[in-house]
Amino acid sequence: MLEAPLVTLYLARRDAYAEFLSAADAESQVAWFRSDGRYKEDAEAIAAVDTAYAATRAKFNVIDVESVGPIKEARAVLEQLQAMHKDGGKSPDWHDFKQAREEFVKSAGDFLRGMVGEK
Repeated sequence: MLEAPLVTLYLARRDAYAEFLSAADAESQVAWFRSDGRYKEDAEAIAAVDTAYAATRAKFNVIDVESVGPIKEARAVLEQLQAMHKDGGKSPDWHDFKQAREEFVKSAGDFLRGMVGEK
């Protein structure tokens, strides 16, 4: 049985990882919409990228400040998102983004299982 403080920490980390993934997914959707031409003006696309990036970065910072867990993998997701927006978002690399995302999910799950002794 887990102690109450450990349960609280586990849930906070789980939620932080899930929120980061949701923000990354939302940002990747912006990249998709941009590459698909769904934004009428380039300024509209840039504003959407900037807003999505800020949200993803804010969720990453929650993970980063602890200096434990899947920080390296989260940073790789950020780097892949950044790469997707280069050159006006004309040719995002979905494969590399999805791979980085999957590696983050695996690492986060391993870390959380390790917290509760289920490694």
